[in-house]
Amino acid sequence: MLKFSGSIIWRLGGRTITRTYSSSGAAIHKGNQLDASESSPDKNFKPVVDEDKENSGLVAAVFASLSNPESVVQKPSPKSLKQNRVQQLDSEILKATDVDSLLVVAENSTVSRRHALKMVSVLSEWSSNNKVKISDFEKDPRFLKLCRILARTPTTAQAMTSLTMAEDLSTVLGITGDDEAARLISNLTLPQMIKVMKALHSKSRRSTPLLRALSHNINKTSEIIDLKKSADLLFSMVSLNFPDPVLLDRICNDVIECLPSNNEKPAVVNSIIVSLGLLKYRHEAALTAVSDWIQKNNTICRPGDVASAVITFATLDFVPPQSEQLFETAVSLKEDEMVKASIWLDLTFSLLTLNKAEKHHLVSTLRPEFIDKLLSSGEIPIPSRRKLMVIDAYVGLTYPGSPRLPEDISVGVPLVYTKEKTAYIQSIMDTFKSLVSAETFLKKECNSSMGFLYDGEFAVDSKCHPVPLQKAASHKSVFRIAVLGLDYHDMTRKSVHPLGINQLYSRLLEVKGFKVLQVPYTEYNPKDKLVARVEYIEKKLKQIISSTPAS
Repeated sequence: MLKFSGSIIWRLGGRTITRTYSSSGAAIHKGNQLDASESSPDKNFKPVVDEDKENSGLVAAVFASLSNPESVVQKPSPKSLKQNRVQQLDSEILKATDVDSLLVVAENSTVSRRHALKMVSVLSEWSSNNKVKISDFEKDPRFLKLCRILARTPTTAQAMTSLTMAEDLSTVLGITGDDEAARLISNLTLPQMIKVMKALHSKSRRSTPLLRALSHNINKTSEIIDLKKSADLLFSMVSLNFPDPVLLDRICNDVIECLPSNNEKPAVVNSIIVSLGLLKYRHEAALTAVSDWIQKNNTICRPGDVASAVITFATLDFVPPQSEQLFETAVSLKEDEMVKASIWLDLTFSLLTLNKAEKHHLVSTLRPEFIDKLLSSGEIPIPSRRKLMVIDAYVGLTYPGSPRLPEDISVGVPLVYTKEKTAYIQSIMDTFKSLVSAETFLKKECNSSMGFLYDGEFAVDSKCHPVPLQKAASHKSVFRIAVLGLDYHDMTRKSVHPLGINQLYSRLLEVKGFKVLQVPYTEYNPKDKLVARVEYIEKKLKQIISSTPAS
C-alpha cells in the first residue's frame, strides 16, 4: 500500500468520443467524464477534489490502480505536450544569438507558421542592424523551409527562395491571409510594422483587418515614433485612405516631441505637413509646432517647404499663432522659385483662401503666359481649372479692369455633387419647404459662375418673411440668403471645422451681396424630426439677420 504525506488531489480522466454532424461534415470530439468507480478497484475510496479546479471546468486524472505499488502516473495529454513544445520553441527563438542558433529551431518538425514568421522577423531585424548579412542565410535549406511554411502555393514558395530583406516582412505578410497576418502583427517591432504599412501602400493593398491591427499595435508601443517614421506612416495612411484618428493623434504628439531636436531635415517636416493637409487632420498643436519649426529654421527651409505649409494651413483654414514671419516669407515668394507652375497656382489659391493674397499674386495666374506653362504639362486638371475660375471671379469682383481668365478654361468644367452630398442637400431643401413653400421663393443647386455650386438661394425681410426672388434685387431692406450645406467631406478631422475652400466660397458669396447660411453636418441631422430641423434653420436664419444690416 502506498503512503503519501499531506493532501492529495485525485484527477478524473476523460474519454473521447467522436461524433459526426451532417451539417458540417466534420468530426467533432467531445469528452465525457468517467466515474471514479470505473478506474478504481477500491469503491470505498473517496478522492479529495480541488473545488477551484472543478469550478474552472478542469477535472483531474486518477491512477490506474491505487493498490498496485508499481502504478505509473498517466502521461501528459497531447494538448499539454503541444503547449509545452510551443513555449520551448518560443524560448529557443528568444535565446538565439546568431543565424545558426536561430535556424536550428527550423529543423524541428513542429515549427508553425507563427514561429516561421517570428524567425524571419528576427533575421530581418538583424539584417537591418547589420548584425548579419543576407548571404549568411538566404540559401540555407532551413531558411528555405521557413519560406515554404509561410507560402500558400508552390509558386509563392519558389518566389520566397529569393527573398530579400528589402522586402522581408512585406512579402511574408503579403502571402498570408489578411486575418492571419493581422494576428501575427503583435510579434513585430515598431520599425517592422512601419515596413508593413509602407508595403501595403506600395502595393495599393487596402486590407482593413491588417491596417486596424497595425494601428492598434503601433499605438501600444511605448517607443517614440521619430520624424522619419511619422512621415512614412502619414504618407501611407494618405495613399491607403486610412485616417485612423487614434493613430493620427499618436503620430502628431510624437511629431511635437521630436521637432525641436531636428536641425537639418526640412524634407521630412515637409512630408509631414503635406500629409496632414491631405488627411484634412486639423491637429492645431502639431500644426503650430511645424509653423514654429519652419520659422526657427528658415535658413535651411526651401521655398517649397514654406509653400507646402501654407497650402496645408489653407486647406484646414488654420492660421497658427505667431506665424507672421512664415506668411511674410510666403507672400514674398516668386513664381520662378516654385518647381512647377501648378505649385504656384496652389500657393496663390491658398493665400487667397487665408485672405493674404496680394493683387500681383492673383493676376499672375490669369495671364496667358502662365496658362501656357500649365498647358505645357498637358491638359489642365479639373481641380486646377476650378481654382483658376475662383481666382478670376475674385479678381473681377475686387480689382475691376485687371486681366481675366481666357473663357475656354472654364468650358466643360463639371460642377456636380457626390451621391452622399446630394442626399444631404435634398434633406436641407425638404426642410426649407416648410419655410419657403412656393418655387418662386426658393432656387436650388445654384451655379455661382465662380467655379462652384451653392445649394440654395432665397430672400427674406427683417422679420424672416420670405420675399419673391425677382423682387429681392430691387429692395434694399431684403436679405438675400445663400445656403451652403457642409457634409462630412466638407469638414476637417480632429478639430471639426469647415475646410478653407468652403470658407472662401462663403466670402465670395458675401462679396456678391449674399448672407451665407452654412449648414454643417455636425449641427444638422437629416434623421431628426421635421420640427427639430425647421427650428434649427429658423434659429440660424435669425442669427444671420440680427447680426448684419440689410443691404
